[in-house]
Amino acid sequence: ADEAAEAAARLERLKARIGEVQQRLAEARRKESRLSEELRRAETRIAATSRALRDVRRQIGRHDRRLKELRQERSAQAGLLSRARARLKEQVRAAYVLGREEQFKMLLSQEDPHSVGRTLVYYRYLNRARAEQIREVREALARLARLEEDIAGELAALERARAEQRDHLARLESERAERARLLKRIRAEIRGGDRELSRLSRDRARLEALLEELQHALADLEDLDAGRQPFGELRKRLPWPVAGRLAARYGERREAGGLRWRGVFIEAPANREVRAVSHGRVAFADWLRGFGLLVIVDHGDGYMSLYGHNQAIYKEVGDWVEAGEVIAAVGDSGGMERSGLYFELRHRGKPINPLKWCKGRPTAGRAG
Repeated sequence: ADEAAEAAARLERLKARIGEVQQRLAEARRKESRLSEELRRAETRIAATSRALRDVRRQIGRHDRRLKELRQERSAQAGLLSRARARLKEQVRAAYVLGREEQFKMLLSQEDPHSVGRTLVYYRYLNRARAEQIREVREALARLARLEEDIAGELAALERARAEQRDHLARLESERAERARLLKRIRAEIRGGDRELSRLSRDRARLEALLEELQHALADLEDLDAGRQPFGELRKRLPWPVAGRLAARYGERREAGGLRWRGVFIEAPANREVRAVSHGRVAFADWLRGFGLLVIVDHGDGYMSLYGHNQAIYKEVGDWVEAGEVIAAVGDSGGMERSGLYFELRHRGKPINPLKWCKGRPTAGRAG
């Protein structure tokens, strides 16, 4: 009876310990989910800010070119004014030498009064024409000066906006880095056994479900290959989407569990341009857990290309893209510890090896 009671007591203590562990794991998972959502929001804000910063830089470039054109025009107008002043100076000097009495001499001379009158009218006409020309050039210069002042002010405002956005982007990057560190620490608390494998399996299942939905949604759309070389004929001829180091290959075993890579991971610096590998239409452009900011391009005939862990997305669902067109910027979204691009190819829902479809390796001379 005593042994039975002791065994029962040990069982109760074990149950209590299991309950405590389960409670701690449940709390850790709640924290992970909460931080994952905060990470998603931060990365989405970073994407919007990066896109806005890109637009501001383009605006500044346009205004720089316009300011250069205005300065060239001002220089040309200044030359015209200088030549007009030189002509006026010659006229004033000639008038001074002749003196005003010359006009009275002409009036009192025995010459034909009509001829004298025509000469005086001609002189007055020339003077008025030159004065009008100088007035017009001066007005043009005043207009150019005002325009240049306005554009310089606008350019200064854009520079201030860009500086403000850079500060905002740095703040968001810092926040995202902090969230990623917290996420990493909490994941470390719950990692063990096949927990990481289970997470990766869930991430993969989410991607599979998304791709299946996209295939159904795109099934009735027009043939993307109409009038173009079919994607299926581009084997070994596709460009790489980004230049970088091939850090993980298709089919290799992942760090966690027995799962294998269904695409490749190209390690590259943050903000490097990501380009579409072929013509197609953007089927997905949003944040997906496990893949961060993800772009999926439909190339027709069941072929799709996937670009994950971006810092910013420059295209929207429904946009048409050409081979080599910039669609995103390299990042580490989704809680990655290093920046780079996850690149995957699919045919009718099944992953295919990018190394057998792209030319060479994703070196700086080949990508894009």
